[in-house]
Amino acid sequence: MTEEDQKAKILQQVEFYFSDSNLLNDKFLFTTQQANEGWVPISVISQFERMKKYRPIETIVEALRESKELLEVSENGELVKRKAPLPSNQNEILVAINKRSVVVNHLPEDATLDDLIKFFNTIGATNQVRMKKKFKKFTGSVIVEFKTEEIANKLLEQEEKLKYGETEVIVIAKVAYDESKAQEFGKRRGGKGKKSFGSSKRGRDHKRNDRNRERSPQRSDEPKEVRERDDEAKKPEQEESEKKSEPAAAPAPAAEPAPAAEPTPAPATE
Repeated sequence: MTEEDQKAKILQQVEFYFSDSNLLNDKFLFTTQQANEGWVPISVISQFERMKKYRPIETIVEALRESKELLEVSENGELVKRKAPLPSNQNEILVAINKRSVVVNHLPEDATLDDLIKFFNTIGATNQVRMKKKFKKFTGSVIVEFKTEEIANKLLEQEEKLKYGETEVIVIAKVAYDESKAQEFGKRRGGKGKKSFGSSKRGRDHKRNDRNRERSPQRSDEPKEVRERDDEAKKPEQEESEKKSEPAAAPAPAAEPAPAAEPTPAPATE
């Protein structure tokens, strides 16, 4: 690659970074230039993955100075920014970008970005190709923004299935893709927080209280040995009662000695 070819590739890449298509979707670059009146250090840009191969940094500076319409380099050669700021109607720009974009699924996971850019440019001129990644690995899906909405629509409307090499891929309009994802998200959100009463904390507490109310009052004022002795004495009578299916006898008044088989209710506290 000649020096001129290298500078052309550098300029093409950085102009893409500052384009409407990328800048509005690149959170880091967008916030960086917003915080510095549009300026971004060239040393920062030189650390982007696709810029690391271009060294020394002075080569990048020289290439960016050749931008005719989009970019401006500071006098000291340390900063770069757009000559014209981003348009104020940014929402309209994003809508237009979505209309000329498609999502392509089932691509080979070993495909490279350069190969994908080359492939989609055979279909029509592109503004960008974004690889979707998970844990830094390509998932086989890309978002392709074409130069015009017409190119995108032509691809969506063609009857013949699109193939990448021998692999048949699925093409979806970006607008339709976003709508389907929004619906899926809404369904997931709709199921959250709607737990049954019994599975909620309030429901569990309610059940716990019910169980506590069903239990016989504990005679906390009696020694543990006495309670254990009474419980042992009560077991035979309980078993006999269950066999006969007879109702249990009513508890004796607090003033009289309690039968061994029946606990004496503790007085209610106020």
